[in-house]
Amino acid sequence: MIDFKTARTVLSEMREFHATQEEAHKRFGMDFLENLGRRNIIMSQAQEYFLAHALRDKYPDAFCDGRPGQPDISIPSMAKEIECKLTSACRDGSINFQTDYETLRKKKSLDYIYIVADKNFEKFSFLYFENLTIDDFRKPSPGARGKSQMIKHVGMKKCRFLVGSPVVKNDVEIEKLLHKKKDISALFNSKVREIYKRYQDLCEKKETPARLKRKHMLLNMIKREWQRAVSKNSKCDEKLNYWIASPEKYSFILDKIS
Repeated sequence: MIDFKTARTVLSEMREFHATQEEAHKRFGMDFLENLGRRNIIMSQAQEYFLAHALRDKYPDAFCDGRPGQPDISIPSMAKEIECKLTSACRDGSINFQTDYETLRKKKSLDYIYIVADKNFEKFSFLYFENLTIDDFRKPSPGARGKSQMIKHVGMKKCRFLVGSPVVKNDVEIEKLLHKKKDISALFNSKVREIYKRYQDLCEKKETPARLKRKHMLLNMIKREWQRAVSKNSKCDEKLNYWIASPEKYSFILDKIS
């Protein structure tokens, strides 16, 4: 229903609107980018408006309604309602996808558009979720004012990326750890070969108390290298088991819209 071209059109128009907001704020001595949460609230209406306008090319009856309790976008001919959300990364880099839990519970299922924007409103991910239900979200915590966080490893199965792309952190971490295990093995083999060569050189020479002591020292060095490699591998295996068993954790690559 919503394709790549529609997503790019919406983001391009939102960028133009964002630029006018920056200029208007500057005229009155304000910084539009100072508070991204407030910026995103102001831009949310533009998101709904431009998306509804773009959808009218295919669905002439599409419209947006910003009144409380009304769906963000409605397409009566398809009996379809779409919720629109605009968000940015938190200070710790995490990205949260929220919804009003009671609204979704009453509606049973809804389509969602989540747009992730960077600070300068130049790079984006445009995610289209179909038929999300309350099972895709956590129950609101006390003090959350009815806002619920998406369980990403559940909800992402219903997502299409129209702009930007996902990164499964589990896969990234597992790949890093597998490479680390290879590096541990390679370093161990390199060190042991060098120590063993020194040991063989001593074996070819006449035995003396000093050389015997040196040989024992070299054998102990090999033993310590082995213990060190086993310890490092064990720590890697613990982390591997964690990332393999953990639900998928996501980060997002944002694309620049020219």
